[in-house]
Amino acid sequence: MHEAYQNRHLEKLASPDLWWIMAFTRIQYGLVYGLIAVTGIEFFYRSQEFVALLFVFSVLCAMIYGITLRVRPLRLILAFFALEMAQALYFDNLVVGSLITLIVKLSTVYVIVQICGKSFPRYYVNVMYVIASIALPIYFLTFIPSVESFLIQDLAIIFFRPVFSVGESLYEHNPNIIIYTFNPFARGAVLRNSGPFWEPGGFAVFLNFALIFNIARQRKLLERKNIVFVVSVVSTFSTAGYISLFIIIVGYLMTNDAITAVLRVCCALALLLCATLAYSDIGFLGDKIDQNISLTKEDNTSRFGSAYFDVLDTVKSPWIGFGRLAENRFGELAKALDPSIHRNNGVTYLAVTYGIPAAIAYFAILFKFLLRYCRAAGISSWFAVYAFAAILSAGFSQVIFDRALPLSFLFLADCFRFQEVRHPPLSAVRSAKS
Repeated sequence: MHEAYQNRHLEKLASPDLWWIMAFTRIQYGLVYGLIAVTGIEFFYRSQEFVALLFVFSVLCAMIYGITLRVRPLRLILAFFALEMAQALYFDNLVVGSLITLIVKLSTVYVIVQICGKSFPRYYVNVMYVIASIALPIYFLTFIPSVESFLIQDLAIIFFRPVFSVGESLYEHNPNIIIYTFNPFARGAVLRNSGPFWEPGGFAVFLNFALIFNIARQRKLLERKNIVFVVSVVSTFSTAGYISLFIIIVGYLMTNDAITAVLRVCCALALLLCATLAYSDIGFLGDKIDQNISLTKEDNTSRFGSAYFDVLDTVKSPWIGFGRLAENRFGELAKALDPSIHRNNGVTYLAVTYGIPAAIAYFAILFKFLLRYCRAAGISSWFAVYAFAAILSAGFSQVIFDRALPLSFLFLADCFRFQEVRHPPLSAVRSAKS
C-alpha cells in the first residue's frame, strides 16, 4: 500500500503539468520579491533600471504562461497619467523621463498583480518571512563590533556596490549585503534592525503589512510567522512601527469571535496599560512623539512638522496637488537639494502631491482592498478597519504610498472582486508540452 502511494506521488511529481505549475509558482515568488526590492530594499530601490528590468521580465512571464491581462485595472494607470498631464500643463513643466518612469512602475505593478492574482498576499507573507528570518541573526551579530566592521568594510563596501548609477538624493547610499543594510539610522544608543531596507522604520512598515495579511489568512495571532514578524518589528525600535503593531494586535483581539467579550475587555485594558507605560518610560516613544509635536512649526523633517508644511502647501493647490516634480513646489530649492524640502509624512505627502480628491480616492481603494481581502479570508470585516488605521499610521512616518508595493494594493482591490486564484492556463501547458 505504501509503495503504491509513493509510486503515485512520484508519477505526479514527474508530470510535466505539475513541473510547469511549480516553475510558475517560483516565478510568482520571484516577481513579488522583485516588487519588494524596487520598493525599498537598499541595493535595488534607488535605481530605476531595476524597475525597467522587472517590467520586461514580468511581461515575458505573462506572455510565456499565457496570462490574460484584464483591462479594468488599466483605469488606474490612465487616472495617474491624466493627473500627471494636468499637473504638467498647470505648472508648465513636462518632464518626459519622469512620466515614463511613472508609467513603467505602474505597468510593472499591474502585470505582476495580474500574474499572481489572489495569491499575491500569500507570496508576500512568505517572502517577508524569509527576509525577516535571515535579517534577525545578522542583526544580533551586529552587536559584536568586529563582526559588524567585517560585514561592512570587507563585504558590503567591496562586493555590493551599486550596479547602476544612482541619482542625487537627500538620502545617502547605505552599505549593504542585499539581505541586510547597515545605515546611520540603525546605529546609536540602541542598535536597530533595518533588514535589507533603507532604514529600520521602513522595515517595520513591510513587516506590519505581512502581519496584517497573515493574521487575516490564518485567523490567529500566535502563529510561527507572526511571531517572527512581531519580534522583527520590536527589533526595529521604530515608533510608528510600534504604534501600527499595537493597532493590529488590538484589531485582532477586538474582532476575533473566538475571544469572549470579557477577555477582549481585559486584553484591551492590559494593552492600554502597557502602551501608557511604554509612552511614558521609553524615550523613543513618548519623548520622541512629544518632541515631534513641539517642533511642528519649526522642523520640516519631523512627522508632524512635515504634515504641517504639507497642509499649508496643499491649500495652495488642493485639486491637483503639485505633482512628483519637487521644483513645482519648491522651485530652485529643489534643484539645490536644500534640506528644507525634506518631508517624512506619507499621508499628507500624497495629498500635496496629487491633490485632495486623488488622495481620498487612493485611500478609498486601499480600504476597499483590505475589506475584500478580509472577506475572502473569512475574517471579520471590522479587522479591515484596524488594518487600514495601522497602514495610515505607518504611512504617517514614511513616504511610501507612491511606491510600487503599496500601489499594488490598489490593483489588488480589483483582483479580489473575483474568487479564482491564478494558475497557468491549460492551453499554455499543452502548447509548452508540444
